[in-house]
Amino acid sequence: MTITPITLAAKPNARTEAALDRLHKAMRDIEAEIAAHQGVYPFNHGRVTQSELCRRADVKKATLQNPVHKDTTRVDIMLWLDQLNAQLAQTRDGTRERVTELADSLAAQVQSLSLSLQAAQQRLVAAEQQIAQLEAENAGLRKQLGFI
Repeated sequence: MTITPITLAAKPNARTEAALDRLHKAMRDIEAEIAAHQGVYPFNHGRVTQSELCRRADVKKATLQNPVHKDTTRVDIMLWLDQLNAQLAQTRDGTRERVTELADSLAAQVQSLSLSLQAAQQRLVAAEQQIAQLEAENAGLRKQLGFI
């Protein structure tokens, strides 16, 4: 998902610019966390809201209501939230179901990997036995040929 740049019509002051930077960083962080957690937002019961974004950005939600942000920054944030929330479960139960589904999937993957590991370990033991046998045979042949 791409973050649309939040712009202001007038030249922003340093505080406004810092708030916008924190909002952008929080948006990127939230998207990264969702990607890292297989499509589940790991905080706030799985919901990403305007309040959650403001909390993460350390920006008061009331800031988005002032004239500088109301028709620009807030609109862009709402569009971003709409796009993001279209992909996320919207209720605690929905999030719980999604997490349970992922946990079941991961449990199956762990079991599959455990079986693969066990098979690889068996092949390793067989290969080590074959190497020991070949080394013994090699030593015997060297002895017969007088190389030892």
